[in-house]
Amino acid sequence: MKKAGLTTVTLMSALSIAIAGCSGGKEQTPQPSAKPEASAKPQDSGTANGMKDGKYDPPITLTTVRAQAPTVKFAEGDSLENNAWTRAYKKEYGIKLKTLWAVDPTQLEQKMNLTIASGEIPDFFQVTPTQFKQLAEAGLIADLTDVYNKNASDSIKKLLTEDGDTALKSATINGKLMAIPYTAAAKERSQMVFVRTDWLKKLNLPEPKTFNDLLAISEAFVTKDPDGNGKNDTFGLAIDKEFGLLTGFFNSFHAYWGIYVKGADGSLAYSTTQPEMKKAFKQLQDMFKAGQIDPEFGAKNLSKVYESIASGKVGMFYNTPYAGLSPLQAAKDKDPTMEWKAFPILSVDDKPAKSQVGVGVSNYWVVKKGVQHPEAVFKLLEFWLKSFYENTSNDIYQQYNTSADGNQVWLLNAMAAYKSYKNIDESLRIIGALETKDLSKLTPEDKGVYDRILKFQAGDLSNWGWNLMFNKGGTMSVADHYRKNNLYLVNEFITSPLPSMLEKKPVLDKLEFEALTKIILGSSPVDEFDKYVEQWKKQGGDEVVKEVNEWYKTAK
Repeated sequence: MKKAGLTTVTLMSALSIAIAGCSGGKEQTPQPSAKPEASAKPQDSGTANGMKDGKYDPPITLTTVRAQAPTVKFAEGDSLENNAWTRAYKKEYGIKLKTLWAVDPTQLEQKMNLTIASGEIPDFFQVTPTQFKQLAEAGLIADLTDVYNKNASDSIKKLLTEDGDTALKSATINGKLMAIPYTAAAKERSQMVFVRTDWLKKLNLPEPKTFNDLLAISEAFVTKDPDGNGKNDTFGLAIDKEFGLLTGFFNSFHAYWGIYVKGADGSLAYSTTQPEMKKAFKQLQDMFKAGQIDPEFGAKNLSKVYESIASGKVGMFYNTPYAGLSPLQAAKDKDPTMEWKAFPILSVDDKPAKSQVGVGVSNYWVVKKGVQHPEAVFKLLEFWLKSFYENTSNDIYQQYNTSADGNQVWLLNAMAAYKSYKNIDESLRIIGALETKDLSKLTPEDKGVYDRILKFQAGDLSNWGWNLMFNKGGTMSVADHYRKNNLYLVNEFITSPLPSMLEKKPVLDKLEFEALTKIILGSSPVDEFDKYVEQWKKQGGDEVVKEVNEWYKTAK
């Protein structure tokens, strides 16, 4: 299925790169801050596992392969194998890294497939969920269960389980931990609804408190000329052709797009075929008939929709909290009079609306079977934690995170995992500092965002998006509301795509988008949803659901 399994987590990765600390270009979605001290000493010492005073003695060499981000600039004399990160690994832990090959991130998956097919794999490396499954089935990677239990620090265990045990479960096969999950901020990315509040003020409309309020606002944005140009040329709700901007809308109906949910009988069902989804599409059809949706949405991808938003043609859309930077900062730059505000998704009834989320894992770190020191990878991850999340020193920040000239040094790390609520927590610290003027709890990255907000408050509109995200009442405040009230529904399918999914996906995706797009357009009646469900089942959906439930029984 198009969004089933772990692949859902990667859908927002492009957006997350737009969010940065003081550099303005670094990924902040799963991202973090940096380290308390230059030396990141491991907890153990002595000579166990060939170590002395926390270092391998003599030093060990680990081979790896990786993506090489084209945006990273090397200091004079530095290279992929000789830079601040590799020197720190050797100095702090006695670990020398040897990179067998490095490619552009867009080529990593293909190159890794070739490496796996050759059977000549490095000591540790990053893989996709499908590659992870292939390696495990081929018996090429190490069982990390005992290694993790004995060698992962409390800080690492907290990082990997911050969002519960789902990430580790997804890396577990037949009761054995076969990989380290590359965790991501799935819940922090939950969609919310963005509304043009300058249009609300112009039309003398209150901020939305119910779903019916949103419907009334959408109607007003179409019928009452909110842009004041005397033309009927504005739309209430933005939709893209792949429905990526509709997830939050569906969730208001307790409907969920492209995931697996638990049914009344305890088995898993494909969410898009459930009755609640039919109600959501009925509402979309009504809105389309009323002119509240762009009639050309079926031909517009996200970038085209964002152009419409920036051009002042749309007054409402669903997106992640990072929309404060992209696309809304560009919209603000184009029209400084625009004002937007984010609101939680609103339920159609008296049951709270829950935001659908993925597993919170993008990829996996695996270790080759037979490696002499598999525990060494936890030293690399420990250094990432200390240098990226826990640092309060600006010098360390510039050395391992983002240099003074904005170079994204953090991309040179050999191993990473991301906190689940990094930006929410950062926002809370920044709000506290804005209120108290006490900056002592801020990391260097926090201070960068704090300074941006002060610049905005002084009249610099180029930092408007940072204020929209991180200040009180901003998008991260909405995300914190979800967290505090546990307003999430998590995809129950937490393993790599199954064979039937890979086989049936093209046919089922085509059927789904064609059938449901026609319902919105009104070229098919709403009752055609039932026919779509029947066809989906016959054309392979039943086979997929059966295989999913067979997996689910073993997973439980």
